[in-house]
Amino acid sequence: MVKRILVGIDGSKSSWVAADYGIYFSRKMKKPVVGIHIVDIRLLETPFIEDLAGALGFTTYMDVTPKLKEILDERGKALLNEFAKKCREAGADCSIAQAFGIVANELVEMADPDDLLIVGKTGIHNKFAPLFLGSTSEAVARKSKCPVMITTDRFQEIKNILLAFDGREKSIHAAQYLNEFAPDLGIDRISVVTVLEEKSGEKEEHIKNLLDSYLKLEYSLEFLYGYPDEELEKYILENKDRFHLITMGAYGESRIKELILGSTTSFIMNKSPIPVLLVK
Repeated sequence: MVKRILVGIDGSKSSWVAADYGIYFSRKMKKPVVGIHIVDIRLLETPFIEDLAGALGFTTYMDVTPKLKEILDERGKALLNEFAKKCREAGADCSIAQAFGIVANELVEMADPDDLLIVGKTGIHNKFAPLFLGSTSEAVARKSKCPVMITTDRFQEIKNILLAFDGREKSIHAAQYLNEFAPDLGIDRISVVTVLEEKSGEKEEHIKNLLDSYLKLEYSLEFLYGYPDEELEKYILENKDRFHLITMGAYGESRIKELILGSTTSFIMNKSPIPVLLVK
């Protein structure tokens, strides 16, 4: 199912954890892993350059731009060379790529629908906030054509997978994705959690029927009752040492409804202490 594993490398701790997962998946799945570094062109835009030029004592920001671009380019190459070295030492099949642009847009553009894209939750530019508004990882998750894995700051081998399942189309896609993804990691049984507003035998039976129809793995199912964001967060925190990956459908609500009620996908992605795999 997975054709390639793409990893966003920006030098942050989170991105090196993403690299570790990319190499891990490459070895487990026997698929190539590609380390990608995007030089963020926002670092070369006028307001940032003017401030930098003033701080360094340059009379015009035009004196800074070419040199800064060269420095960022060389830094990106050094990061990718370090990634390639890690791959070689681990015996993974890897390649590297670099480009200039808006990070999220470029990463999404490079990925094909049957790739797996891995990015760290907190990137290197978080230290510049509020210069860069919004999360690169969230933008990638929203725009990507392929599944996206958001990593934390700690690598751990994936042995137990939790599927957050609500019965809607995107969560069905997530269940189907695990049918091949989990066995590739040597996993033949997963855990499933569903949050309902209140107890309902009819709704519980409907969820069970959907899982039996679309999920080919053995599974255990647990129902929670209440508000999805709150109940899932509580459950994940209570079981953070039990599970190594959460899988869920990505952004199942309409954008208008998300603006009013918020997005469970974004909430869990930002709150989870373990990696999250989002399937479109």
